Amino acid sequence: MTFTDAQRAALAKITARFDGAFPVRTGQWRRVGRESEHPVVTPDGQAGDISVLWPRLAEGGDLKIKREGDLIVAMEAEEYGYCAEVGRGTIEVILSPSDDLVDLERKYLVAMERLVRAADAEGLRVLGYGMQPVQPGTPEFMAPKQRYGALLNALGPIWLWFTLTASDQVHIDVSREEWVRLANLGNLLSAVTVALCANSSVFEGKFQGMASSREGQMGRIGAAEFRHGMPAGPAADAAAYILQRAVQPMLVRRVNGLITPGQGTFLDYVEAERPDDDTLWDAFLLHEHYIWNSARPRSAIGTIELRSACQQPPEEPFAAAALGLSFICAADELEALLKARLGDDPWPKMRTWHHAAVLQGLAADEPTPGLLDEIVRVCEDGLRRRGKGEERYLKALRRRVQRAENPAQEAARLMTIGGPAALVERFAWPVP
Repeated sequence: MTFTDAQRAALAKITARFDGAFPVRTGQWRRVGRESEHPVVTPDGQAGDISVLWPRLAEGGDLKIKREGDLIVAMEAEEYGYCAEVGRGTIEVILSPSDDLVDLERKYLVAMERLVRAADAEGLRVLGYGMQPVQPGTPEFMAPKQRYGALLNALGPIWLWFTLTASDQVHIDVSREEWVRLANLGNLLSAVTVALCANSSVFEGKFQGMASSREGQMGRIGAAEFRHGMPAGPAADAAAYILQRAVQPMLVRRVNGLITPGQGTFLDYVEAERPDDDTLWDAFLLHEHYIWNSARPRSAIGTIELRSACQQPPEEPFAAAALGLSFICAADELEALLKARLGDDPWPKMRTWHHAAVLQGLAADEPTPGLLDEIVRVCEDGLRRRGKGEERYLKALRRRVQRAENPAQEAARLMTIGGPAALVERFAWPVP
């Protein structure tokens, strides 16, 4: 690939700034944070409107309200907050970082009790499920944030999938020396996450033939560029990671303070605009934010974000977060296991597994018999070494492996028995 002098200089500046934002590890404890999206629905599965929850959530007087114009977009406290998502019926619970999952769970349960009470007061239910079960994606259902309109213009109707989905994202501290390697591993292991944690098989009122409709439908966005889910392959180093993103189409850019559709790739923008250093950095961060690979390094906070899990059932809310943390804590052992079982280049076999797991969940064939069971064992050992008892959160995944059924497969079965109301009854958080 040939670059102009301006493009080459821009890539070097972005790489240095992105890489330099991660800390040099000095033996500090790995902290963990979580972003947890939840559909809000009526008892029969129709989408609710989270705007009716804001006054209820504000009643304690301790939440700081954030607005975009007249629109409330978030409410924040010291340990947790609530954020509006792309769809009018999805709310995100954001937790401040903790030293371990035990403390993170404490914050989460406080935040969820408050949210569930607010929803119940409006006759609504909060789901531990990865998709709006009945509501279709429409422009009218999209929250009226200015940037969402720009993304709809840039992508067309496929963007509207973001109005329906509810993911479970975990952030783990990483260092400058390891973020590339751990992002590669997180992306490689996304097949494991999908197989174990898919929970979006039902949407528009019926089973749609996929265990993870989140990954299956949204994987169509920029499919030729691997914009969502597993990337085309691992990045060799920080410069290669930045280049992987710079050659992607630029969906949006900032012009006079407004988010507007982009044109061409990010490198095309660099060549045409020749931005100053700060404008270049701001433009890259905005561009990179709308590339949705399963594992993403977040330079602003020094973490790896693992994002391929659907929202989990209420009785097992930390299954996906624990799995993501275990990937990072057991990275050495997991890399060795995959190399021993799948050879020096495990990406092709893991990609095949990923595609199968999106469709079939735990009914999909593994690349080699017994691999998933062994991966879960290694993950349990990784968490056990932290000495916080966090391995207990993986018990739910061990049970799923033994049953060969994940929540998405259970949801599909429920739909044949009782329709959306049965799904809501199963996946709704209980009212305290």
